[in-house]
Amino acid sequence: MTYADTARIHLMQHFSAMHFVFLCEALEYIQLDAQPGTAIRGALYHAMVNLFSPNTPVPGVPLDPVRALLADEDDGNPRGRDLPRAFTVEPPPSYIRISTHQRFRFGVTLFGSADTLIPYLFRAVPEMGKLGIGKGRGRFRLIQIYEVSPLNDTSRVIMHHQRVMDRTRLTVTHRRVIEELDMRRTDEVTLRFLTPMRLIENGSLVRAPKLGPILRRLIERAQALVEHYQPEAAAEARPRLLWKDEWQRIGSLGDQIDSSGLLLDASRWVDITSYSKARRRATPIGGFVGQARWRIDSAEVLTWLLWGQSMHVGKNAAKGDGYFHVE
Repeated sequence: MTYADTARIHLMQHFSAMHFVFLCEALEYIQLDAQPGTAIRGALYHAMVNLFSPNTPVPGVPLDPVRALLADEDDGNPRGRDLPRAFTVEPPPSYIRISTHQRFRFGVTLFGSADTLIPYLFRAVPEMGKLGIGKGRGRFRLIQIYEVSPLNDTSRVIMHHQRVMDRTRLTVTHRRVIEELDMRRTDEVTLRFLTPMRLIENGSLVRAPKLGPILRRLIERAQALVEHYQPEAAAEARPRLLWKDEWQRIGSLGDQIDSSGLLLDASRWVDITSYSKARRRATPIGGFVGQARWRIDSAEVLTWLLWGQSMHVGKNAAKGDGYFHVE
């Protein structure tokens, strides 16, 4: 395959994202604070360890699910020890208070080859409910599991009464992104930032929505996820030179749009910290929330943004940060 042939294939051509929403009922009072995604991610980790560590494989899936889903370091990784997690969390609203018997939802998205972890994830959520979440470790029970598509806000029940009812059908793929693109206006875009987006550009925090930095961080994240979680059966990985070219070209388009196409900035900055018992220190994880609108006149930019709402952008994606919706 020549460079020209490869360039005609979009870099996300063989990737996928699977979105699940868990409908739960509180068995006790549950209190979640500024960053509910941290509580969800922590509870998922402890549930996976309780159920599957040391390795207790689900029949037909002989792997260590704790390491496969939650590992974040690899000394042999050529791009640094930190690895992108194979999942993101879509958390409940900040500072939510959930009364006994009240229902609430949270989401988990799996990327690419991590679809083999679906049985582990579905078993882990009821265990999360037994362990409890938030301040006081309020317990809950799982009611239903939905699969959803952020592309068109569709959903399907796939598990009810602890029984899987159907196979997944709403997986986000590049073909479906393009189908959605054909039904949207491509001259203007609104991004609604549902959780704090924390971006670093040239060593400094980006404190307001700017498409250039958003697109550069998005393409960097997409490259990391594709390189680690693209299914082995997919076509050969795209050369890194193509990723660099896309990063420069799409990032420059974003900079141009920022300079002349910003129509609305209704964002605000929120300061949040996350305390790590392992590191014995608090880390800032705040960012901007709200919404912004641009005149874009670019189907290519919109294509990447449609992918971005599946992947999240910026720091702390596995804890729920950088979650946005394209409107």
